[in-house]
Amino acid sequence: MLSHALRGPHNLYRRYQALLESSLTALGLAALVCLTLLNMDVYPQNWVLVMGVAIAALGIRWPMVAYVISVGTLVYPLYTVNLYLAVIFVAVSVLGYRLFVHYLGATILVLSTPLLADYHLHWLVPILGGLWWGGMAGAWVGGLAAIWGKIIGGMAGLNLDWLVLAGQTPHAQDILLRYQEANSLETLLLLIEPFAGASTIMLYNLLQVVGWATAGGFVGALAGRKWVKYRAPWSILVITAGGGLIMLATHLALPYWLVEAVSAETVSALQDPAGPLFSLLMVIIVSTAIHSFRESLDLPVAPPRVRRRQQQAAKSRPINPFRAAKAGRGPQRKQRLGRKVDPGLAETGDLDRPRRPVRVPDHSELPEWEPPGDESGLIMLEID
Repeated sequence: MLSHALRGPHNLYRRYQALLESSLTALGLAALVCLTLLNMDVYPQNWVLVMGVAIAALGIRWPMVAYVISVGTLVYPLYTVNLYLAVIFVAVSVLGYRLFVHYLGATILVLSTPLLADYHLHWLVPILGGLWWGGMAGAWVGGLAAIWGKIIGGMAGLNLDWLVLAGQTPHAQDILLRYQEANSLETLLLLIEPFAGASTIMLYNLLQVVGWATAGGFVGALAGRKWVKYRAPWSILVITAGGGLIMLATHLALPYWLVEAVSAETVSALQDPAGPLFSLLMVIIVSTAIHSFRESLDLPVAPPRVRRRQQQAAKSRPINPFRAAKAGRGPQRKQRLGRKVDPGLAETGDLDRPRRPVRVPDHSELPEWEPPGDESGLIMLEID
């Protein structure tokens, strides 16, 4: 009953699937740009609204144009902070524009990692990346999301440990205070400084990035298996739980192994494991629900429902005594259609009997070839 109730929206989605998916991607890009501009507080709010609507409208049909407008819109706020940050941003945007536009959904998901971390939802990025784009792409999404979150946190002066970054949002004012008076060399040093500590700290950050990439690759490698497709949503629940456990082990096991790289903030975060456990729960529930709903939309549309009154009328319809007589006119009808029917079979009713297969003789049972008796006019050739 529920499938028939949702038949109309499902049919509408399947008919305009490409349009709806591109619209969601364009809306996500516009929302990300608008939130960034509102946090930096450079443009008036009316202009932010107009630019967000323009990016969403153009991104539906021309994602490349929406990408160029987004990059151009964000250059000026970065220029007000630091000229060299704006130059680095433009260089990265130009060099990777093909990948960023082709995988625009994955790009938006990676860039939204610092915003999701404020609500302890950042573990969703590698898991959803693996579910939607496969093993290798999921590993790239997870690794880049971990690096991007650490870069933004380091620019704001926060601790790079994801146990500490969870629940915090980097503010533009903190970035402004650190980079406003920096020259080109100082800008590069400020970007590298959070990662260039002791060797154990570098290893700690590297292993966290590897853990994110491993979780995304693990989920993506299993998401395309047949048993996952046939046993959804319970199979999706299992693989998302596996990816979440990889993330949990990465964040909770590293501080006990690399003790020298653990700060006081990390120790205080370990004393209250509610944040990682909440992230694990959200990964299992939200990822399973979103992916199962997405997979159900790819199923065929439910057939139209036959009305109950029509079914009852068909059952209670009286038997027509002349229907059998009409059914007996089959041979004549087949003759009209051009099929030859033996009159004897039509009279005896053998036409309706099932036909038995005819046995084909073997090569050994076939007679040997003999030349014709009259050889006049024939030329016999014998080739060795």
